[in-house]
Amino acid sequence: MDLLGLTLRHNSTMKLITLCALLFLSISLPSQDAGEIAKFDTWHIDLGQVTHGSKIDSAFTFTNTTDQPIQIDLVSTCECTEATWTRGPIAPGKTGSINFVFDSSKKEENDPVDVDVIFLNVNPKTDNPYAAYLQYVYTLVK
Repeated sequence: MDLLGLTLRHNSTMKLITLCALLFLSISLPSQDAGEIAKFDTWHIDLGQVTHGSKIDSAFTFTNTTDQPIQIDLVSTCECTEATWTRGPIAPGKTGSINFVFDSSKKEENDPVDVDVIFLNVNPKTDNPYAAYLQYVYTLVK
């Protein structure tokens, strides 16, 4: 009977820990809802076949769909990618972009590349900054 009581307490404790972890993550992670303030032309780019050692330029573009200016705070991606983006406020109805150069010499195999965009604008429902999680893929040819 003790063993059963211990098992029940252990299961309850594990459920509580899991619930707390999920709650913490939902509160602390930035919102993935940049779609509320910006309409991206695409969230995913396929660069196609890329010869190992070459550099490829591409861009993600978006339009401000709000009635107030929006602004990118930072763009984060891997060491194989150099990113630049529209600086300063983007007026309602105007477009912005995240331009990037993929250096395939820094990759040895096909590997999706994430481009994370964090805006200065804050979602009033969550008090977290708006964020967009973009990605590009390629097929490496050696």
